[in-house]
Amino acid sequence: MEQFALCDVVMTQIKVSGGTTHSFATADEISCEPVIEEGETKNLTIKNKLIASKQVPDMVLGHDITCKDNVFSPSLLADIQGGTVEDSEGFAKYTAPNVGAMPNTKAFEFIAYVEVVGDDGPTGEYLKYTFPNCKGSFISPNFKDGDYYANEYTIKSRPALNTSLYTVDLVSELPVGVVAFKHPALETEEELID
Repeated sequence: MEQFALCDVVMTQIKVSGGTTHSFATADEISCEPVIEEGETKNLTIKNKLIASKQVPDMVLGHDITCKDNVFSPSLLADIQGGTVEDSEGFAKYTAPNVGAMPNTKAFEFIAYVEVVGDDGPTGEYLKYTFPNCKGSFISPNFKDGDYYANEYTIKSRPALNTSLYTVDLVSELPVGVVAFKHPALETEEELID
């Protein structure tokens, strides 16, 4: 039986249908909760006597995913919960969706790369988890003195009927040409080195 020891969320991606792919290495915690419609027990009772009993099986509808990202990413926030981002040579303003209006959110794939580890450390392989047909929900900003800000994205994955809940692929490399984490200080450092 093949087994994999897994450690660390190496990279996370949100692939918006027909649009942007957000790749980030700042998420350190992902949890998935299956959404289940519980089957009922159907009993046949005649004159207070149980004649027959049949259990209707549970049906899995998808997953509720929580992804904790440890930085504020305006364009990612806009694609997950709606709203708009204004850029003028860098981030200027994020405006959340209007009160009483349906948010203009887009469907996306949620992808998480988790590192495969052996007895002598990382193997150079990753398990790539892909959850289809996802939609985001509203995020409440929370702040506390002495603690870094973190977004908790709540994502609902509801695949179409007769399609897989999710897939897991064994891959030997992360996406080519993806900048996993972009920060102005890092860019300046790279320019100085060049």
